[in-house]
Amino acid sequence: MTFLRSTTLVGFLTVAAGICFAEDVPVLTPRDFPSGVIVKTEYYSGKALFGYIDGGAELYLEYKFQKLGRQEIRLRNELIVAEIYQMAGPYEAFGIFSIQRFKCIPVDSASPYTCQSRYQLQAVLGDCYLSIVNESGSTAAQRAAVEIFKSYKAKIKPQTIPLPSLFHSAILAKNLSKLTVICGTLGIQNGISEWEPLFQGVSRFSLTFLPIERGNDRLTIVHIRFPTARDESEFRRLSGFGDSPIGSIQSRQTGDTLRTIRRVNEVEVMLVESPVSFPDRESFVRLLAQ
Repeated sequence: MTFLRSTTLVGFLTVAAGICFAEDVPVLTPRDFPSGVIVKTEYYSGKALFGYIDGGAELYLEYKFQKLGRQEIRLRNELIVAEIYQMAGPYEAFGIFSIQRFKCIPVDSASPYTCQSRYQLQAVLGDCYLSIVNESGSTAAQRAAVEIFKSYKAKIKPQTIPLPSLFHSAILAKNLSKLTVICGTLGIQNGISEWEPLFQGVSRFSLTFLPIERGNDRLTIVHIRFPTARDESEFRRLSGFGDSPIGSIQSRQTGDTLRTIRRVNEVEVMLVESPVSFPDRESFVRLLAQ
């Protein structure tokens, strides 16, 4: 595995006004992490991220990326790269985390928004998305990543992720490890591409969805917030619910797929989509009325 490195920006980067923002990014200092050696620290802000992530910066900007602190840390003969992406808020930080995690497990029960694989540890800390990457994939490197994560965790004030109340229901609790936040068109393409046609012409939106699997069938519960009433209206038209009054719950069937929607207000909708035969479907649909 190879570290992602900048080819055009090295060292300290400043904002357009020329003011260094290093103190605003929650990077580690030697005092925070005396057991290791901080080899290098770099900073990136706004669209300067394009100089660091070639071809991937657009997705982070879609999730309201603010600043990045990148650190190379040497710990017990392992070289680790830690990236701390400061987003607009904890919801956006969780969003980036939710679409990046893949085949990984939580660090521990006290840190639910973490995910570690052989080469990478990911986490949500406050309004930040943290990625810690090692080159060797060894057990020692994985332990070093956890130690670095804990140092960041001690430094960053925890924040509650403001998820829609729909997802606080006890019936969904055991599935929450698959909860995903989508922001904008690029988020849809990366997270739930089959829904992209429903968002044609919609400028911006935030979508929180949870897939629930029963055998080969899948039910999806969704909450969507639009920036304007026009965008919400266009989404309903494309999804076949153009005539839905506020507060109503309506269903449409296309082939074997049954879609049920509740229009919460002029900019929010909740939706359940599944095969008609999905087991106990009505218990999930009832959540829309709560």
